Amino acid sequence: MHVIVSELVGESPDSWKGAVQSAISEASRTVKNIVAVEIVNFTANVENGRLVEYKANVKIAHTD
Repeated sequence: MHVIVSELVGESPDSWKGAVQSAISEASRTVKNIVAVEIVNFTANVENGRLVEYKANVKIAHTD
């Protein structure tokens, strides 16, 4: 079994958890057998002193 790692950015208007889930959901449309996720970095966009978009840089591990 080979493990393959893909790097993605997920985005959500609501939370960092939502941003991670967004990345996993997007990856699962084309990648099978996702077995793990590593969160590399959290960032966010700010407008008028408020968080308006959450972003998560993630590495997703999957098997071939």
